[in-house]
Amino acid sequence: MFNKKKGAALNLSTENITTIIAEDCKIEGNIECKEFIRIDGQTLGNVNSICGLVVGQKGSVKGDIRTKELIVYGQIDGDIFVDNLSLKNSGSIIGNMQVKSFQVENGALYKGTVSMDQNNSTPVNKKENNSQLVV
Repeated sequence: MFNKKKGAALNLSTENITTIIAEDCKIEGNIECKEFIRIDGQTLGNVNSICGLVVGQKGSVKGDIRTKELIVYGQIDGDIFVDNLSLKNSGSIIGNMQVKSFQVENGALYKGTVSMDQNNSTPVNKKENNSQLVV
C-alpha cells in the first residue's frame, strides 16, 4: 500500500503500521492510536499508542510519548514512557525516559535521565519530574 523509501529499514515485519504522518505534514495536538504509528513529519503534542511508534529520520515529536515499542530515527523533545526503546544512530532525544529495555546505537544523541524497571509495566498516567543530565 505504501512505498518504502530508500534507507528506511524497519524491523516491524510482524506488525502493521496503520497510521503514517508524512514528511510534509505538521500536526498540532495530541495523538491517540491503538496500533503502530509512524511519524515522518512534525508533531507538536503528546503521542499515545497502545502498540508502538516509529519516528522516522526526518520526523520530530515535541511532546510526551507513551507506548510499548518505540524506534527513534528522528528527533524527540519530551518525556518517554515505554517498554522497549531503540534509539538509532540518526536519532536524538531530549527528555526523561522510563523504560524496561533501552538500546542505543553509536552516534545517537540523548539528554535526560533514564529510569529502568524490568518488573513493572510502563505507567500510563504517571509522570516523573527528574532533573536533566547529559548521558
